Amino acid sequence: MNEITNLHNSSLKDHARRVRHNALVMAETQGQGYIAQALGVADVLTVTYFHAMNHRPDQPSWEDRDRFLLSPGHYGIAHYSVLVAAGYLPEEELITYAADDSRLPMSGMTSYTPGAEMSGGSIGLGLPMAVGMGLGLKRKKSKSFIYTLMGDGELAEGPTWEAAISAASYQLDNIIAVVDFNQVQADGPSTKVMNTEPVVAKFEAFGFYVQRIDGNDMSALVAAFDRAREHPEPQPRIIICDTKMGCGVDFLEGREKSHFIRLQPDDWKRAYQALEASSVQ
Repeated sequence: MNEITNLHNSSLKDHARRVRHNALVMAETQGQGYIAQALGVADVLTVTYFHAMNHRPDQPSWEDRDRFLLSPGHYGIAHYSVLVAAGYLPEEELITYAADDSRLPMSGMTSYTPGAEMSGGSIGLGLPMAVGMGLGLKRKKSKSFIYTLMGDGELAEGPTWEAAISAASYQLDNIIAVVDFNQVQADGPSTKVMNTEPVVAKFEAFGFYVQRIDGNDMSALVAAFDRAREHPEPQPRIIICDTKMGCGVDFLEGREKSHFIRLQPDDWKRAYQALEASSVQ
């Protein structure tokens, strides 16, 4: 790894630490939330916004921007964390998370938040929306990419696979889907609720260019996003990211029930201290 690459990865790790810190600030205002997902996917979002995407935080509607679709709306806390870090929103708004009239509602919504491209609710809608956007951008002869973050629970949803067929059939090489494969959903471990493995083979059979990586390895993420953008074949791309829930805060990592976490007041200070001491960043 050369010196420039080392410096870039170091910068990305600093951004990821800030993303995690922002998520803790928002969750602390409510005393609870989808904090483990935010900590786990922080590295993925950091590479998306600070390395891969072509975007302008001061011009959220810039026509030539790459689009980012947050399919699992409850990941809003994670998305807001990176949007604030990237400059779409001021840091002061973090403490308004989930409050009345806040631009940071608990579930992501386009009508409230600068930089939000879709309103999330029922899972399984991100890839279908990406197909529609991809077709539209193709007809405009746009060079923009559409990044679509999905959770592994969405792989059990029918619309995901209908969209996958369509994306490959229309050769939508402007779609880069990303799956946060954290093995957790509300009803239990994802692959025990509905086993979607072998995920790589399935998406390859549907016509995607597929990569599977450690989603908490910054170097692996950078390389995978670069390969996805540069892949020469006219096919959609997908990166399966195996992530650790609560990554960066040791006492939340591996917690049995982590889909929605409620912490006691003293635990928040402990979480900040754990993040500062973490070897992840």
